[in-house]
Amino acid sequence: MTHAILGRWGKNLAVRLPNEIASELSLREGERVEVVSSPGQIVIRRAKPRYTPEELFAGKTPGEWRTIYSNAYEWGPDAGQETLDE
Repeated sequence: MTHAILGRWGKNLAVRLPNEIASELSLREGERVEVVSSPGQIVIRRAKPRYTPEELFAGKTPGEWRTIYSNAYEWGPDAGQETLDE
């Protein structure tokens, strides 16, 4: 079991992760983590990545994306007034 010491960071308390733990989990400075608490426990885990739309769609033009996903959904045959003249 590894121990850590709480320190002060402005008005907040901070936990310094020992290098052996950070290395084992490949954690880097500035990486986002999620902190969950329940009575008597604190769980720290890597946060899910958050991407901007620019990051998600980088590398392709809007036309290329439309071509890739042009037939992505098959909604079945037209059943009512939802058809549009193109």
